[in-house]
Amino acid sequence: MLSPVAYLVNQYPKVSHSFIRREILALERLGVTVQRIALHGWDADVVDEEDARERSRTRYVLQQGVAGLLAPTLSALWRAPGRFFGALWLALRMGWRADRPLPYHLVYLAEACCMLPWLRASGARHLHAHFGTNSAEVAMLVHALGGPQYSFTVHGPEEFDKPEFLHLGEKVRRAAFVVAISSFGRSQLFRWVAHTHWPKVQVVHCGLDRAFHAVAPTDPPAVPRLVCVGRLCEQKGQLLLVEAAHEVVRRGVPLELVLAGDG
Repeated sequence: MLSPVAYLVNQYPKVSHSFIRREILALERLGVTVQRIALHGWDADVVDEEDARERSRTRYVLQQGVAGLLAPTLSALWRAPGRFFGALWLALRMGWRADRPLPYHLVYLAEACCMLPWLRASGARHLHAHFGTNSAEVAMLVHALGGPQYSFTVHGPEEFDKPEFLHLGEKVRRAAFVVAISSFGRSQLFRWVAHTHWPKVQVVHCGLDRAFHAVAPTDPPAVPRLVCVGRLCEQKGQLLLVEAAHEVVRRGVPLELVLAGDG
């Protein structure tokens, strides 16, 4: 029997996080019990029916507000003061020269304290976080408090824009393993840890369900069509695609560019 695992995401479900949903559902098809935990997302509007089902199966750390974190934090201190102060020291270190002020990192510790009894109750033997930002830090603090080992997936480019301020190397060193979604991402992670940690960084590409390809065939358009699906934000860089398409058309090549997504 496969051991239960838990997934931690900053916000879940979310239209731009469908790849996380596919990953969780694929694990469940393999017989793995997956506990869903998110910091935000309980009140988000969802359109996809699968997202609505996922929301009903997710526990939310901040649903009761920051005040709701007080009791589990005091409980963690009372039950294991040594581990608590060790995790507190780690949170203070993570808040030094960080992208966010120190109080945020103390909240991350409180979030970890909130999650700890949930994970113990579910029997989760491993915690996986998506993104190398705050969710990875919370997972690391859970482990420092005595919770299960953790891993996380790094997508970029945000993590690579400010790795020192995210203390990315520390998160990698303490993790059981780390996932990069591309070889480039793995190479960037290699830069921030000693080569002895390189074997724990593995490449797992984001994929699509088979149903995505199970559609009725259509005739190709009269004009070549390039479709880009993604959030309209600086990280995706659609402006460069628009400029490139303009250059292609300027050279006399017909082209239709379709941008699907919002901000």
